[in-house]
Amino acid sequence: MGDVLSRIAACIAGTCFFYLGTFKLLGAYQQCGYRGGRFVRWLKRKDNLFYNRLALWAGLSLLSSALFALVFSFAGTDAALLLSAVPFFFFCVLFCIADRKYALKVPVAVTGRIKRLSAVYILLIACASYIVVALLGFFAELADNRLYDLFAYLPFSLMPLLLPWLLVSAGALDGLYEEPRNRKYVKRAGQVLSERKILRIAVVGSYGKTSVKNILESILSRRFRTVVTPESYNTPMGVARTVLGADFEGKEAFIAEMGARKEGDIAELCALVKPDYAVFTGVCAQHIQTFGSEENVLKAKCEILKGTSKKVICGGGLKEKILPLSPETVSLSDKEKCVYADFGELLSDLGLRADGTSFTLRLPGRNPISVHTCLLGAHSAENIALAALLAAELGLTDAEIADGIAGITPVPHRLQLIESGGIHILDDSYNANPEGAAEAVKALFRFPGRKIVVTPGLVETGVLDEEINGRLGRQLVGLDLVILVGDTLVGAVKAGYLEGGGEEENLAVCPTLEKAKDLLSDVLEKGDAVLFLNDLPDAW
Repeated sequence: MGDVLSRIAACIAGTCFFYLGTFKLLGAYQQCGYRGGRFVRWLKRKDNLFYNRLALWAGLSLLSSALFALVFSFAGTDAALLLSAVPFFFFCVLFCIADRKYALKVPVAVTGRIKRLSAVYILLIACASYIVVALLGFFAELADNRLYDLFAYLPFSLMPLLLPWLLVSAGALDGLYEEPRNRKYVKRAGQVLSERKILRIAVVGSYGKTSVKNILESILSRRFRTVVTPESYNTPMGVARTVLGADFEGKEAFIAEMGARKEGDIAELCALVKPDYAVFTGVCAQHIQTFGSEENVLKAKCEILKGTSKKVICGGGLKEKILPLSPETVSLSDKEKCVYADFGELLSDLGLRADGTSFTLRLPGRNPISVHTCLLGAHSAENIALAALLAAELGLTDAEIADGIAGITPVPHRLQLIESGGIHILDDSYNANPEGAAEAVKALFRFPGRKIVVTPGLVETGVLDEEINGRLGRQLVGLDLVILVGDTLVGAVKAGYLEGGGEEENLAVCPTLEKAKDLLSDVLEKGDAVLFLNDLPDAW
């Protein structure tokens, strides 16, 4: 009975340390959309050192526990076993303390799902710990050898190596409850949408979705009581949370951002929202890592054409991509829904400044509208034009459109200009794509002082990673300081920068964003401009 109680006590203590030491893994798992396969790919990434740290934890515990058991063997087997647990728990505490230095860029959102996942994870850790301890005790009794007895429980020190896989297992078990629950939640949102007479608008594309969504909200709110999916909520659950939220009541127009990581995602969202109108911003190499090719991205995004009942406003360059598509991909009737934006006709007198953008908006059959906006870059003018085209399609007046444009505010972390102590900060840290990155760099060049960029490169471009990041490197030539963060993609950016004629003394590589900020604090002066381009999340 005493052995059983001591084993239970040891397992409870170990479980507490194992959970606390890997709590950040739950954050990474959450960022991976609770998808085990994506989490495992992140864990196995060559620049990911988390598993190495777990291996160091396990290795140090194993070696030190073995040493203690051997050194104190003169005191008897029971005493030696007890003392050998001291270094194990010491390294457990040390790992938990040391891990606090590695803050997640995106903190764990303590949702109901993460609480349930934690409960299953803790239960699995406890069960696995007890099974391992019980088996080791059984083999010790079976061996009946004093030397074996001294080291019988040492393999338990290797438990940290199992923790990521226990989390994946916990996620799979929790998913048996979560997935049906989520389907019911989304179904209920669909029923609410079916019962409401509300204008439904979808925003789709490889880039610019959140920006266009917020521009649309500003313009359409001059005529309708509008509600939008918040932040970057662009999945069925994100839509459902909006529809079933308190803000949805009494609204006349619903603007839903729609994202996709695989074929069928847009179709699923369309079946839920049933959009009357849509804005299709465009396609690029973003998300090739999951789609495989830009052609597959286009095919998946074009599901919006079939899913939209009336009109789809299509961004520049889409006409040349959509019209040649075969009837098997997009039917003729779906193509007829498209209203193609010709930015050459829509925009004139484009003025790009460091602190804003001005242009003349010429909507078909309308009076010209003179626009001055705090948004930066030519792509911002194009995003406004797309939203204005849809507003005109919905019958808003020139005055309403102009007033809505005047009320546009920057979206956080999307080429947002921040001034602090005489230093200009361009925050374009959210999910940079090749087109947006090029515009952000152009915006940086418009500042008069020293120009600095901090970037880890561009991700989710699959087989085109090296080509696209090399191109980005060439675009950075001429800046006063280029700070590259990490070691996965920066090699291609660095190579492109040097091949393009960049000076190596103006280039620095930092292992983490925190180190890059430390470097910035040493070199920044009043009048400098700094672009933070694509700050990677913890798990991508």
